Amino acid sequence: MVNMAGGWQGFSMEDSRKRNMQMQENFKELSPAEVLVKLQRGNARFWTGCASRPEASAFERRAMIMQQFPSSAILGCSDSRVPVEVVFDQGLGDMFVVRVAGNSLDTTTTASLQYAVHHLSVKVLVVMGHEGCGAIKAAGLPIAQIEQEPQELANALKMLKRGLDEQRLKNVHDARAYDREAVITNVRRQVEGLCRDAAIMKKVQNEELIVVGCFYEISSGIVDFFMEVTEAPTAAAEPHLVMRGVHSGVQSRMEYHVDQTPKADCEGSEQGVIKRSKSSFMPPSPDSAPVRPSEGDEI
Repeated sequence: MVNMAGGWQGFSMEDSRKRNMQMQENFKELSPAEVLVKLQRGNARFWTGCASRPEASAFERRAMIMQQFPSSAILGCSDSRVPVEVVFDQGLGDMFVVRVAGNSLDTTTTASLQYAVHHLSVKVLVVMGHEGCGAIKAAGLPIAQIEQEPQELANALKMLKRGLDEQRLKNVHDARAYDREAVITNVRRQVEGLCRDAAIMKKVQNEELIVVGCFYEISSGIVDFFMEVTEAPTAAAEPHLVMRGVHSGVQSRMEYHVDQTPKADCEGSEQGVIKRSKSSFMPPSPDSAPVRPSEGDEI
């Protein structure tokens, strides 16, 4: 027997199996809402400088060999400034992470998230964009400039560009607001894509899964959870999604519509609703304002 300070005693396979079974039971007891709170509290520890930086003992790592029980899956950006486990103060085995430039859905990223939902039974599915995202800035450049990039990169940027609603973004003149709105628009498009997955929506309908969209502010360290999908329609394979409200804190509202007809906000209705909650959001320092892309910018 070896006494691991703060860990478990013993390194036998039987001990490992028992530890793995306990991890499984702990996982089963968590509700999606509790997992989301866990992520929010972890981020609060991070940006207030109180991160616990959880580490697993050698024995706990051995127990993880048998099976993993991540409680959340996240589609994040490859940006080196956005390491999601650090941002949410999570440890080994806590999160199933998919990172790609521009946190966008394609065949591989969608398949990875489907695996996390259907085979690992994660309880929260997160799409997280971030302040100053280079991929989103590049996607906002003219097509002629994008097409000068290697073919694969150009194709990825054009895919992002199609979802940016640039006509609407032209009305945003403040550089910081433009950056945030462009990133949030992209996050919303990816969440909409996930909401068109009937199997994922069935999990939401059964209250086994919450899908959220969030914005990570590099300058403060705060993750703003601005979109939360907690209900789904029972009929409508491809619901029309509408965003309502402001994009500050978790105050936005999105509804599923079988048709394209707008419906009034109705608290407590049975229609699919994004529930509201509050989230602190601190403005970045003036020196950190991102630059709105222009025709002369380099990717």
